[in-house]
Amino acid sequence: MTTTLAKLRGLGPFGLLLVAAAGLPLVGSAVLLAFTPEVEPRLRAAGFAGVVMFTLATALLSGFALMNTQVLALFAGYVFGFWTGFASVYVGIVGAALLAFAIATRISGPAFLAAIQASPRASAIHAALVRDPRGGLTTTVLVRLSPVVPFAMVGVVLAAAGIRFAPFFAGTVLGIIPRTALVVFAGASLATFDPDAGPDRKVQIALAVVATAALFVFLGYAGKRALRRQIAANTTRPTDV
Repeated sequence: MTTTLAKLRGLGPFGLLLVAAAGLPLVGSAVLLAFTPEVEPRLRAAGFAGVVMFTLATALLSGFALMNTQVLALFAGYVFGFWTGFASVYVGIVGAALLAFAIATRISGPAFLAAIQASPRASAIHAALVRDPRGGLTTTVLVRLSPVVPFAMVGVVLAAAGIRFAPFFAGTVLGIIPRTALVVFAGASLATFDPDAGPDRKVQIALAVVATAALFVFLGYAGKRALRRQIAANTTRPTDV
């Protein structure tokens, strides 16, 4: 623990940014869930303006690492339904990624890259997966695909590691689609849940929830395995640094 704190202090302001990206989304998400009964009817009543406000709030809150994107996706599905909820939170998450990229690029400084270069393996991974556009694209898609990797921290780390903007943007746009759609679907299912429904309807809802959870777990498992394979393949071949 002491060693970790020392390393974070050595990164200067970027170390604080990493800590914020890891912890603040949990706090903000807890606040959103607590105030859902008050916020949800107001957004519904606002119509299209409510959708726009939610999209902008998603971009700003997630971009500044104040809210968990999965919780926002669940909330969007619950409030707006699947299609509107997916469109609004998806645009907001992409905007959040761009904002986080800009912030991390300005704050990171040379300390993080120096820490990477100090480790031969980390340096090889960095050169193969970040400096190379194709590797950067694949890496971003895989880490965005996994629902267990913190969204805010991924953007901060990739930007600080020097990934080019184009593969970062394209990888984010592609990688967040499956996990976001699954969570929005779960939220939309919660909105239509009727505790007084007949047993057939309850079984259908239960099966839908179980299938969604299974796909969610599979995404994390498959993405993690694919990322490990790519790292192993790239670190065993010569890299032009």
